[in-house]
Amino acid sequence: MSELNLNQMEQVTGGVWRTVNTGVSGLNAALRNGPGKKAKQIASLPNGTQVDTVTDQVVYDSVSGRNFVEVDVNGIRGWIAASIVGLPR
Repeated sequence: MSELNLNQMEQVTGGVWRTVNTGVSGLNAALRNGPGKKAKQIASLPNGTQVDTVTDQVVYDSVSGRNFVEVDVNGIRGWIAASIVGLPR
């Protein structure tokens, strides 16, 4: 077994706390009930919100060209664009 380097650690998803960052001040991130842009939005998360990635599954959405990851926010589970929490787009 070996130690993970910083780049490898950034790719870990399940059980890792991450911070929402849309890259635009005042622009909130959409928390959706499924992995994709067409999934219903269930919440709006402001920049700086802490989310817990609950799985290592990243799902690609061909409509938006983005990956989505499942997260937990204060007991609410949903899906968010992976790039918004620092994972590959």
